[in-house]
Amino acid sequence: MLPKVRTFTSADVDTVSAIFTGIPDGWSRNALAESLANDSIKSFVLEDKNAVVAFASYLVADDAELVFIVTDKTKLRKGYGKFLLGETLNSLNLPCVLEVRESNTPAIKLYESFGFELLGKRKNFYQNPTEAALIYKREV
Repeated sequence: MLPKVRTFTSADVDTVSAIFTGIPDGWSRNALAESLANDSIKSFVLEDKNAVVAFASYLVADDAELVFIVTDKTKLRKGYGKFLLGETLNSLNLPCVLEVRESNTPAIKLYESFGFELLGKRKNFYQNPTEAALIYKREV
């Protein structure tokens, strides 16, 4: 069975909240639940073998801002993040911006493989630990 991307629902809140465990700056269970009521936020999950293995969320207006993409820590390096990112970018079909921790080399390589280009840097953007954010943009 192939992985399936679908819209994030209230039934997914607990599972996605568990995926966020240990992720610096990750959303709490309450934040995930509240995001469902925000029409500007479009969130997706990736299911494999009927289990949610990854989550992506975008702030959508005239363009999209990737707010989060996170994979269950027991499922890393299996291509789930790449699959979810590709499917959701194609689905939204909008220019997209994102911020990524300067030290997150695997994520940076992933984003660059999808055509994201570095726009700039925000010093001390992230906490726990304090770190700069790199700003990337991808055109459609």
